[in-house]
Amino acid sequence: MPPITFDLSSIRMPTGSDEEMAFHTFRNYLEATCNWAHDLYPHPNGLLAGVADAVKARPWRKQPPGTKALSARAGQILRNAWATEVLLNAPRTLGDDLVTFANLWTPVQAYYAVFNGITALSHVVTNNPPHGHVRLLSWAATAAGSPQAPFVMPWTARVAGAPGAWTYHDLGPGPINERISNLVAPYVANAPSLLAMGLRTTRGSQIDEHREGWLKGLTTAAGRPRANMPRAEMLRRSAAMRPTTLFDLLWRLRIRSNYEEGDAFLTGPLSTSDAADFHNALCTIVAATLLTVEIFLAHHVGAAQLEACARLVPVPRTLRDASVLERTNLW
Repeated sequence: MPPITFDLSSIRMPTGSDEEMAFHTFRNYLEATCNWAHDLYPHPNGLLAGVADAVKARPWRKQPPGTKALSARAGQILRNAWATEVLLNAPRTLGDDLVTFANLWTPVQAYYAVFNGITALSHVVTNNPPHGHVRLLSWAATAAGSPQAPFVMPWTARVAGAPGAWTYHDLGPGPINERISNLVAPYVANAPSLLAMGLRTTRGSQIDEHREGWLKGLTTAAGRPRANMPRAEMLRRSAAMRPTTLFDLLWRLRIRSNYEEGDAFLTGPLSTSDAADFHNALCTIVAATLLTVEIFLAHHVGAAQLEACARLVPVPRTLRDASVLERTNLW
């Protein structure tokens, strides 16, 4: 095996605490996602305009317009998503110092804005929308790989398979560098590999969470309950799992913030600029995700009906530029 080498000049060096290492790792995953999206969809009017053009060029756009209804429940869920996005962006109006504290809750708000947006989408396109996080994330993973869904790269990026035999989908034409450092500064060329690492480590966590359930009922040749899972069985079950997506990475951040080591988002940044970069990346990913959902829904339920729903959200004037009301012209 060739020696593992890193370009140390491109690696950001925290002082070494667990919180700092975790924060910079996740920030790099998010920034890589945004950097790659900017490169994929260049547009004189910015990233959202570029994403909008790409979404509208997808095969689903050939479906007949205006054939579905926006139910009262779907509208309510959408307004929850849009209101949560407003809360997510609010700290930026008061400066980076507040953003540092807001980041303790930012992953939760980002996830729920996306969760509610995709939930509303499922209510419009299926008669049996998924309930709960597990089912919704599974539904979103299927949608990410479907040409009849509105999502574009990197939202369609997926990692599947088992440890040592990962498979990569919609992560660009180049080879994935599985030896990339989690602390390397993200730029366009390494963005797919960094995002792949984020999805791969997220999938590793998902596999770990399943191990206890997989072990139940397994017995040794003597008929005794197994204390450990045979590697071959673990690999077989891992390979059968659904693909892991960017939506799962957002869920992982939400769980970490809520229940595990939220301090990483509070004390992990080395500067207010670090904190702002993390926050900006999440805000960008949320805005582009919701825009994707909005374009799809505007086509199917009518832009006028969707805009009327959006105008029921009392967006403060100072936050209008970071809200759904600023995106309606892109539908």
